[in-house]
Amino acid sequence: MASSLSLNEWLTNQPYLPALLALTIILLPAITLLRSLDNNSAVPKLPSTIPYVTNTYHYMTNMRTFLNRSRAHLLQTSKNIITWNLTPLTKVYLVTSPRHIQALFRPTPAISSDKFFHLIYENMWGAPAADQAKFLGDKSGRAKVPLPGYEDTPPEERYFARFHAIIHDNLAATAKANMLAGVYQRFFGEELEGKFPAVGEGVVAGVGSLLNTHMANAATATLAGKGIMKRWPDLINWLWEFDEVAASLVWGLPRWMNRSSCEKRDSFRDACALYLKEEIAKGFNLQGEQADWEPVMGSSFQRELVRWMSETGFSYEAMGGAIMVTMIFGTNGNSIPVTIWCLMEIVKDRDLLEAVREEAMTTYDTDSDTGARSIVLQKLLVLPLLQSIYVEAMRLHVSMNVTREATAPFDLGGYRLEKGSLIQACTEISHLDEEVWGDKEHPASEFWAARHVKYTEETDKSGKVKRVPQFSMAGRQNDWFPYGGGISICPGRHFAKQEIMLTVAIIVTRFDLEFVEWTNKDGTRSDRPAQNDVNYAGAAAVPPDREMKVRFTRRW
Repeated sequence: MASSLSLNEWLTNQPYLPALLALTIILLPAITLLRSLDNNSAVPKLPSTIPYVTNTYHYMTNMRTFLNRSRAHLLQTSKNIITWNLTPLTKVYLVTSPRHIQALFRPTPAISSDKFFHLIYENMWGAPAADQAKFLGDKSGRAKVPLPGYEDTPPEERYFARFHAIIHDNLAATAKANMLAGVYQRFFGEELEGKFPAVGEGVVAGVGSLLNTHMANAATATLAGKGIMKRWPDLINWLWEFDEVAASLVWGLPRWMNRSSCEKRDSFRDACALYLKEEIAKGFNLQGEQADWEPVMGSSFQRELVRWMSETGFSYEAMGGAIMVTMIFGTNGNSIPVTIWCLMEIVKDRDLLEAVREEAMTTYDTDSDTGARSIVLQKLLVLPLLQSIYVEAMRLHVSMNVTREATAPFDLGGYRLEKGSLIQACTEISHLDEEVWGDKEHPASEFWAARHVKYTEETDKSGKVKRVPQFSMAGRQNDWFPYGGGISICPGRHFAKQEIMLTVAIIVTRFDLEFVEWTNKDGTRSDRPAQNDVNYAGAAAVPPDREMKVRFTRRW
């Protein structure tokens, strides 16, 4: 325990502390001057034991502590906005309330989401400087029409707009998402057939380990093709190694302070880049007509991005990071933890398991020729209870700091926010607001499967009145933003929802599920159920810190 450590031992376990203390000494004169010149006293400030250091240290090394402190101070001030400094010259505003959050998502030239994209591109993907420069130099915006003042930007230099258009047309569009969901359902079924070949036979497996392997295999094949997994059999293992360190890369700590994380990023990115380079060198025709899905490049989403970036002069390192790492990590690193939580909650409650199974069975269609059964996506996506479980899992287990940059002075909630400042809305704060989500018997902090199910009375043909469940988020839509919002909202959100709901429905209908035990990460028995892994706070979907062992018995 921390209380038993000596001072020297404690200091040894704080890798960032020496650099931050040195930075404090160097910047102390500037800190004193900035404090005297601060004219933003109207916005409540997040307290800092060491000015311009404590908050930054917590933000970069212990996000859970930072968010807990921020939530407490927001409640204390009752202002729905507080401010702190990421650096002496970079002010951050932390906002809550639907009015403030939706203001961040509305199109306006005064705020931009490009800053966070640049941080991801430079630090998480490690794109070469020449590739970064293309996006850094593009100020024309992501929409079809350039921002005011940039109307003369040549079309070929509107990198953000083209990148956004390709993603929208090949991933966010409903028809494309539905096609990908169909491919995923087939691949995930094949994964389960290989893992559980015998009907009626019970196999004990961890929910997390099962999905981290088989759901990841199916999703990666769907988006990026099966070829890369044949080329790199350890690809999924590299994915989860990268997943553990991805959040630590975002703010660009020097390599000497974060060497292991940088090495894992580089290895994963370079493997993807090499695969693309090899396949194109072998003659893969990026210009040719291709099916919606093919095994080398996978989806049209990847293929079209590779084609455009290749034509525009991006390096293979940039393509490996911006395309393949983004798809493989972005899809699996977020969808799989949420799916794990959905299944854990269902298995914990036998009545809930039966109710979800009964609901999901209504979505199956049987092929009259082969007898094969498959889920009809349109039926699945409107199931009230399963939708409610999906929303609850996203609400409780997505921890993301949606970030915008003020490119001009910006008015928000009666406050004047400075040009160059960052504005953040944190899901982990808004999604636990008791006034929005709480119920007398079910506080916002706990999972309640039926929180988003309402009942209406309907009369059938015989005149009998029955209560019919309906999914509803009335009055809460603006308080739920696990995918971000505005023009930079997650383009894969439709496929993610389909993937999560398909996976849960397939497992609960095809298997009897019996809880066995909770275990620690090392396989030893745990004395408690799973909780959010504090190491992933602020890093999007948060996986459980424990494993649930379950006996899976095939029903058909």
